[in-house]
Amino acid sequence: MKPVWQLWLQLWKRLPLLAVLSTLLWLTGLVLFGLASEYEGLAYLGATTLAFGSWFWHIGQGQVLRGLCRPESFLLPDFRRHLAGLGAVVALQWIGLPAALIASVHLPYAWLMSAGLVLAAALGLAIGCGRRVSLALWVVFIAAGWMPHLASRITQAALASPWTAPVLLLSAMLLLQFALSPLLRIEDRETPASPLENASLGRTASSGLEEAPAPRSAVARWISDLFDRAAQRAMEDTLRAYRRRPTAAGRLALVRRLLLPHDNTQAIALRLVLVAGMVAIYFLAVIHRQQFNAAVIGAYAILLTMARFPQLGRGMLRMRPNLADLYLTLAPSTRAEYQRIVVDALMLLVPISVLTALTYTLLGSLLTHAAEPARMMLTAGIVATSASLVGLAIHLIGPEGSFGRAAVNLVLIFGAMAAYWAGYWVLGALGLAWGALALGAVTISFGAAVWFAAQREYQRRSPSFDAPLG
Repeated sequence: MKPVWQLWLQLWKRLPLLAVLSTLLWLTGLVLFGLASEYEGLAYLGATTLAFGSWFWHIGQGQVLRGLCRPESFLLPDFRRHLAGLGAVVALQWIGLPAALIASVHLPYAWLMSAGLVLAAALGLAIGCGRRVSLALWVVFIAAGWMPHLASRITQAALASPWTAPVLLLSAMLLLQFALSPLLRIEDRETPASPLENASLGRTASSGLEEAPAPRSAVARWISDLFDRAAQRAMEDTLRAYRRRPTAAGRLALVRRLLLPHDNTQAIALRLVLVAGMVAIYFLAVIHRQQFNAAVIGAYAILLTMARFPQLGRGMLRMRPNLADLYLTLAPSTRAEYQRIVVDALMLLVPISVLTALTYTLLGSLLTHAAEPARMMLTAGIVATSASLVGLAIHLIGPEGSFGRAAVNLVLIFGAMAAYWAGYWVLGALGLAWGALALGAVTISFGAAVWFAAQREYQRRSPSFDAPLG
């Protein structure tokens, strides 16, 4: 029983905040069920609380399993049997005990609620294991928002049908098979990718607990090959140009090709096309809602753009041991010179982010026939410039812990959203010319000041080539 206990404790050791939050939701759900004899509505609230807690817990459990289920782990004595014991303990905690409480209350939808708990656990585990189940959920929620009356009728029919609970259980079993079978299969892992690549196809999707990549579909592997070939061609072209004329600008371009392999012209165009396709599908669904505000498109564009910078912070930490080779190859005269080369190379992300935000905003304004596209474009361009400078600065010298990075990124995202809506109002109140001038004077000067201070601090620091702890 001791190995099972140690396996159960892994979530508490690796993701303690998630474990505490999930356990608090679990306890709250149990208490609500204990009070349900006086008020039946508390039982439904308790089931919802337990479902959310189970979902969070199993997302973390899936991430832990991705780190544990390595080929060498299966050489341990009875490793599979101990994993099965962990599954039994978790099922008893999150499904068995709540299902018994649901049965004791004698609710009309007892079987349906118990099946829903099983499905919530399976969904969380599949998402935590790196499977793209969340995309299916995204489609379901978009469809429900597009046709709310049809979604309401389907929900009512599902509540009345005796087949709903068996269908939910069968779906949960298929999800578990879909999520766990790759983890239990012993095979060679793919070649590790650059932590700073930006294909957004799951190859660099890691929980932060391990280096094991998430399982990928054949389509994702094919598109990744397109990005890799584009990166290889860009590196070869830059290397030939540097050999013909070795200059400081050519050396900086080589460093950029090395650190940012998916930020060449072909890869940027391919990424914009892929993401624009998904954005187009999303907006075509959302604009069917009543009272849709087209100005929100710019906020979505900035949100998509700023998602790149947390990856930069994680990637730079993971690349530390590899950057020692870059340091020796460049052979800088001072440590500050090496730090300045890295900063100048990463500065490319700012114009790329601004271009991305403007492209998505323009696409969204065309799809929705926005009344004021120029106002949206100006606001998005100015805010994306300042937010990109701040995001690059913060994730370059910010906290190294996962909690600190997450907290800083949350503040950055909310700040960028607030700046966009404030800027959109300013351009409406003062006009495009004066409003853009006022917004740019405040936001871009702030972003430039933060970036100037951050890059000076980064150059002052000594290069670190130690692998991050944990």
